[in-house]
Amino acid sequence: MQFIEKNSFNVRSAIYHLTKDGVELEFLMFPMIHVGSQNFYDEVGRRLIACDLILAEGVASKRASLLTLSYRIVKGIKRMDLVTQRDGLTISNFRDKVVNSDMTGSAFDERWSSLPAFLRAQLFLLVPVYAVYLLLFGTRETLAENIALEDLPSEDETLFEDEGFSRLDSLVIDERDRWLIDHIKSLSDSNGKKLIGVVYGARHMRNAINFLMSNLNYRVAKAEWVTVFDL
Repeated sequence: MQFIEKNSFNVRSAIYHLTKDGVELEFLMFPMIHVGSQNFYDEVGRRLIACDLILAEGVASKRASLLTLSYRIVKGIKRMDLVTQRDGLTISNFRDKVVNSDMTGSAFDERWSSLPAFLRAQLFLLVPVYAVYLLLFGTRETLAENIALEDLPSEDETLFEDEGFSRLDSLVIDERDRWLIDHIKSLSDSNGKKLIGVVYGARHMRNAINFLMSNLNYRVAKAEWVTVFDL
């Protein structure tokens, strides 16, 4: 199952509509890229209008904001002509529907403090260096280079797996996914017809969709591609 595709012409995100026989609760899964064209976020927003409830990510932590520094840099690079998800997707339009299903800032900070000191030092050094590189030399091709994502880890992910960064992944992806899955699980007990939108970074879709399909017996009823940005 593909979540993000890169081809010769563009980068695309696959939106999945999941249903379950005999159950009125449905899920619309949005694998997000946090930097894209305004048109991409407009298309996502148009589909969110149909949702009765929206599960959204967002960790209120200065430490977490370090990891998104490169996104904030990109929006200021005129040659890319891209916007961040925060600016492009006006979530306030759906404020009465939105539930933050992510980790709390305090829970994230506590787990962050348990990461190896050397790893944290690397991040404080490397993230700003990468952000400066993007500012000076970055292009849309640079952003798209390793952006493709499927439900199973790629050969490159497996080959370059590192113990230290695996612990970071465990925090940034797996532990936050548990919070999301707990929200999905609680909603699965509700009655009545509802369409739940899940707006999360594409990496989070691996665990979320796997839980829906393997544990709750949902299936993909529809899938459609939306262009994130052209190359």
